[in-house]
Amino acid sequence: MTRKEYKPRLGFDIRVKPPGRTKKAPAWSEPGDHSCAATDCDEKAACSLPKSPREPRARIWLCLAHARDHNRNWNYFDGLSEDEAAKVRQAAQYGDRPTWSMGKNDRARAAANARGPADADDAFGLMAESVKERAEERGHYRGGKKLTKLQVGAFDTMALQYNATSSEIRRRYAELVRRFHPDSNGGDRSAEEQLSEVVKAHTILKKAQFV
Repeated sequence: MTRKEYKPRLGFDIRVKPPGRTKKAPAWSEPGDHSCAATDCDEKAACSLPKSPREPRARIWLCLAHARDHNRNWNYFDGLSEDEAAKVRQAAQYGDRPTWSMGKNDRARAAANARGPADADDAFGLMAESVKERAEERGHYRGGKKLTKLQVGAFDTMALQYNATSSEIRRRYAELVRRFHPDSNGGDRSAEEQLSEVVKAHTILKKAQFV
């Protein structure tokens, strides 16, 4: 059976690997006439190697003996601090891809979806009202979980962000108690109602295990 001759319809060969075409080797792999780059070595270079872990694209030519020494002494972590080296080793375990503990990724995704346009950069306040209305319809979230109305009101009463840490909640509570308590404000009882609201808000957050 004779092989059918290929006749390009467009006048030129569009095949991926036309017969007779070979891939050109990179310039650094061509032997040529190179001398060994090692100090006090007059041998002819036989190998082209990456210069260092920090400069993988920079090539140097070495003779066989110095090429073996170069590879034997190759240290990818050379020039990195202990912390940087530890981070590289940890990232390499997962192929330099980010990872999450079981369940945390879903919570982060839910929290991101819950934020919606509220995080948009609105320098001129053009979307302020619409964003506020949508946020109220959508609800407020903490750690990927939707807050109840009581919890939202407690955060608002204490003028805290909904993702405030437990230490931030405790500090704000102590600050507000000192501000509104009669024993701390010179016996002024006009703020007793505000003190009561702050105590209720703190109790709600504590029951929710946010403190």
